[in-house]
Amino acid sequence: MGLKIGEIARKSGVPPSTIRYYVRQGLLPEPDKVNKSMAYYDERCIDKIQAIRHLQERKYFPLSVIKNILRRMDQGMSLDDAEAIEDAVFGTQAEVSGQVVDKPGFLKATGLTEDELQMAIRMGILIPYLQEKGRTLYNQEDVRFGRDVLKKIISFGQDLHDLGFYVELGRQIVDHEMKLRRSAVKGRSPQENIKITTEISKMADFLRSYVLRRLFQRKVQAVIQKSLTE
Repeated sequence: MGLKIGEIARKSGVPPSTIRYYVRQGLLPEPDKVNKSMAYYDERCIDKIQAIRHLQERKYFPLSVIKNILRRMDQGMSLDDAEAIEDAVFGTQAEVSGQVVDKPGFLKATGLTEDELQMAIRMGILIPYLQEKGRTLYNQEDVRFGRDVLKKIISFGQDLHDLGFYVELGRQIVDHEMKLRRSAVKGRSPQENIKITTEISKMADFLRSYVLRRLFQRKVQAVIQKSLTE
């Protein structure tokens, strides 16, 4: 028949209020209601709850990503296999305790002002690691970008809007990368889809940095050559 919510709470270590929240968010299936005051939950909810806590507390994945991982688990995948794609896309920076900070922590770590932060977010040049339902968290990549790029650009007297071309052209690159992935996984099995998507995500990271770095180097070399002949 299933387990009552008190039994699920005891075995999972999560209070009933949190279990009901997971149900409302679509992370857990609706229980079988006997009447207004009694309902029975599938015992498999315990494993799902443990997976949710891991993905929230260690990875800080958005709810939409967690739902997708749970969907794969419903299809018979292990948790490790189910989250493989998200690990490749989101990275593992958030796994170390203390590396994810809220807005006050981010401002303190980067030296940015509230206005500068909001401008960067509106422009799309700064994209917080997690921004969902009023909850915003920044990982160490965000902090490093804010401190070592945005703050320094501002200190040089430049306007953040001068960086807008990165967002415009970056979106075009990502659109093409998504098209490449769709073509590569077309007709593949779920397991093949995961493997290919994971590899393409890693390749894309390297491709972006490699091609742009080489193009920049060649442009600088051309400028130097021109100056030497003048």
